[in-house]
Amino acid sequence: MLSGHNLIYFAPETWDGLWRNRHQLMSIFARHNKVLFVEGRYHLRSLVKKWRSGQVKLSDFQQPALRQVAPNLFVLRYPLWAPISGNFGAITQKIRQSVLQTALKKLAMDRPIVWFSRPNMRDLLDEVPSARLRIYHVVDEYTAYSGLSQYRAERIAQAEQTMLTNVDMVVVVSPKLYEAKRPYNPNTYLVANGVDFSSYSQALANPTLPDALLKIKEPRLGYIGLIGDKLNLTMVKDLVENRPEWSLVLLGTDDIAKQAATWTALKVLPNVHHLKPVAADQVANYVKGFQVGLMPYKQNQHADNISPLKLYDYLAAGLPIAAVDIPAVRAFGDHVHIADAPPAFSAAVAAALADQVPERRQARRDLAAHHTWEARVEQLSHLIESHMAVKSG
Repeated sequence: MLSGHNLIYFAPETWDGLWRNRHQLMSIFARHNKVLFVEGRYHLRSLVKKWRSGQVKLSDFQQPALRQVAPNLFVLRYPLWAPISGNFGAITQKIRQSVLQTALKKLAMDRPIVWFSRPNMRDLLDEVPSARLRIYHVVDEYTAYSGLSQYRAERIAQAEQTMLTNVDMVVVVSPKLYEAKRPYNPNTYLVANGVDFSSYSQALANPTLPDALLKIKEPRLGYIGLIGDKLNLTMVKDLVENRPEWSLVLLGTDDIAKQAATWTALKVLPNVHHLKPVAADQVANYVKGFQVGLMPYKQNQHADNISPLKLYDYLAAGLPIAAVDIPAVRAFGDHVHIADAPPAFSAAVAAALADQVPERRQARRDLAAHHTWEARVEQLSHLIESHMAVKSG
């Protein structure tokens, strides 16, 4: 594993929110390196919106800029009173730059390896002049996000081309992303997502389930993660309406825009249970209580490019999986019951419910054991060390 280096990760979200691949990777890198996780910058408009909705509170403005969350792992939050703003953009940018440089000096982050995670971070490419290596981490096809106008998608594509052509390495999470990004940078590598396998081993060793799950009758069809417009909620609603004897458990935050009416109707069904998000180290305790793991995505360009974390979580728990047909699940076809179209999803769930043989559950866990975050970090470490050797040579 990479050791003795300084790493900076410019993230699009906070450290304390929904854990994604970057949280897992940086937590492991911090075992042998100093890591600074820089939280996402707010735009003035989104900050005002979150303030009005109560997602941002007065206490958030008073939080220290730099804090330590684990050994060797530090989190930097830009001042909320210095968001990205059209009228005062130059001033707030200077403030953010000063905050970052102060943190780097305090932590003695000399010659860091710098990671970027969004096309709109192209203005940060030169933020750390002493960077030893610059890495662009691509986890989605950002131009395929729901609700984007053609103009906005083109702007994102232009920004991403700048990112791709001005970094030393590009890391993508799916074969489709590899095909799309490699023409812009030959140093593009596929490193799929993974799983905290040890947390599932610990959870499965303890048969106790959370009280919130014990109140829900079996069979429990479970989904973990963001409940958003990437999901085919009409398909899910049809599923649970037609099979009232099945319980649907949705564990995660909801952020629905285009399917608001469907989501409202789904939530009130008697066999649907929306549970609040839990800490990352508690997720396994819930997943082990499901009988089937669901992957009810819309089949579109966005889904064609993803590497779903939940796929590996379900496998690590030994769960049979019911999924719509997207590229990410095809390689695991023997362990995933795939519906080629929404009308076939109910049959896929029924097949998964029948796939509960202990030997099959163990086979799924054995498969997940080859996809740990530790294995992904080793793969990344090898790539990073190789590129640093070339640059220094």
